[in-house]
Amino acid sequence: GSCLILAGAGSGKTRVLAFKILHLLVEKKAFPNQILAVTFTNKAASEMKSRISSLLNHSIDKMWIGTFHSLSAKILRSHCELVRLKTNFVIIDTDDQLKLIKQICERENINIKEKTPKYYLNVINDLKNKGVFANKLRSQKFKKSENDIKKIYIIYQDELLRLNCVDFGDLILHCIKIFKEHKDIRLKYQRLFKYILVDEYQDINNVQQSWLKYLYHLNKNICCVGDDDQSIYSWRGADITNLLNFEKKFSQPTIIRLEQNYRSTQNILKCASSLIKKNV
Repeated sequence: GSCLILAGAGSGKTRVLAFKILHLLVEKKAFPNQILAVTFTNKAASEMKSRISSLLNHSIDKMWIGTFHSLSAKILRSHCELVRLKTNFVIIDTDDQLKLIKQICERENINIKEKTPKYYLNVINDLKNKGVFANKLRSQKFKKSENDIKKIYIIYQDELLRLNCVDFGDLILHCIKIFKEHKDIRLKYQRLFKYILVDEYQDINNVQQSWLKYLYHLNKNICCVGDDDQSIYSWRGADITNLLNFEKKFSQPTIIRLEQNYRSTQNILKCASSLIKKNV
């Protein structure tokens, strides 16, 4: 079913996920490739892999453990032609994104002294984090800068396709487009992933939440671990309401709290508690 584990710092969040995966495998509830474990950083993913591998005492190469972006890239490589890409598509970094936006602005005579290419890039990245596609942006009657954003975003996406490139936001957005428009592929992955596990759930953004919901809808087994006191990534689109509204988003959830800190000494805990008491 649906389970949310609210766990503070040092309370063993990653350990919980590692042992849950171990349990699913030992009890033969799932094959290794039927478990999807999503973490936030490549470092956390490799830590999770090495923990489970040492617990099981054999390789877990077939398991889908990785970040939202790396797992999306894996799915996208298999179905890229559905979003007009070739299998050897390239993932571009921030520098290349900025160069491309600068070229578009120069070509379209858009003044980059008022609003810089970095500004337009931040807006586009933010729109992608919210799951807004270029063709869904409405034109504004009075705001020239808003219309410039729409124009740049549309040309930028067309250029990426022409160059057979994607940016990080596209990795998830293209997957969502495929899941939405191709029921057979959506069903394939829904059937494949019997169990979904998510680490650092407080840091996911709206487009990542949509990605999870598409994959959850058949087996309805999802376990998320998070800490509402550690949500610090709102500047890159993280939306704490995904965690706070877990009970509305997933059916019949179980909420479990891990409240003992095993990492910090008593002095550190006393100091932290005395500060937190003063919070309004």
